[in-house]
Order: sequence, then structure tokens, then C-alpha cells
Amino acid sequence: MLPTFRRNIVRTVTTTNFGYGAGHPRLAYVLDSERWNGSAPRIFDLTKKVTTIGSAQESDLVLPGARLLHAEIRHTPEDEYVLITHGPASTGIDPKHTTAKGAEGGVLLRSGARIGIGEWRLAFFREEYADHGRPFGGRAGGEWAHQRPQPPRKIYREEGDE
Repeated sequence: MLPTFRRNIVRTVTTTNFGYGAGHPRLAYVLDSERWNGSAPRIFDLTKKVTTIGSAQESDLVLPGARLLHAEIRHTPEDEYVLITHGPASTGIDPKHTTAKGAEGGVLLRSGARIGIGEWRLAFFREEYADHGRPFGGRAGGEWAHQRPQPPRKIYREEGDE
């Protein structure tokens, strides 16, 4: 029987400066542990520049019990995903706030970021090769180890933007 993968392949460690929107950005969401029925998390793909979250039927992601417009996730020209809250929400320990144009004061989302909105628990995921939080495959030596800087990312502008 042949192995299903090749061993000892040397792969070059790269930056996380991949194409705009790459890495299948998405939210996985379930009811909190007191109301969870054991079902698998649902997945919501983040494909728009602004994704609205709330209980209104016009929301992109409808969460019964949330405010009509509870939060937004904005995809910035710097290829970051930023959570903007309009109602109470928990974002985990030590949220990183951003000054990105159009998303000032929002929370920068990295793969694995958790969000609590009412009785709902959400998690943001993006494949590692495109998640800008860990360039060059992470930090060898731990969180406080030196990490070489990566080249500046391309800024993606829409037509008409200055």
C-alpha cells in the first residue's frame, strides 16, 4: 500500500500576504452551552465587504434573540476582518482594536477569535496561510520571541477610493 502523502518534503515558509479575501474566512456558530442541543456548528461564509449580524430578517446572519442590528464584520482594504458591535458582545481576552479606515475601534479578528452575542457563540476562522496574525508560520520560540517583519501588504482599493 502506497502512502497517501509524501514525507520529508521541504516547504518554504512564506508570509501571510496572500490574495484579498483568501483563506475561506467564515464564522462557526452555535447556541451557548445552556441551550445547545448537541448539533454541529453552522458555518457562515464571509464573502461581503460588510456582513450584518442581528435578529432582523434583512441581516446577513440572522441570530434570533440578538438586537435587530447587533454587530457587523467589515472586510477592510488591508484584508483584515474587523468586528464592530452595536450591542453587548463578548470578544474574549485582550481584544486587539484597530484604527483601520471605516472600522475604527473595532476588534481585529484572527482565526479562532470567539464572539458572544446574547445566547449565541461564534468563532471566526481563516486558513493559516492567509490569516495575517501569524506571518511566516508563527513565532519559533513562543509569543515573545523575535519575529522577522514581513514586507508591507498590498492595500486593496475600490474604484473611486482615494
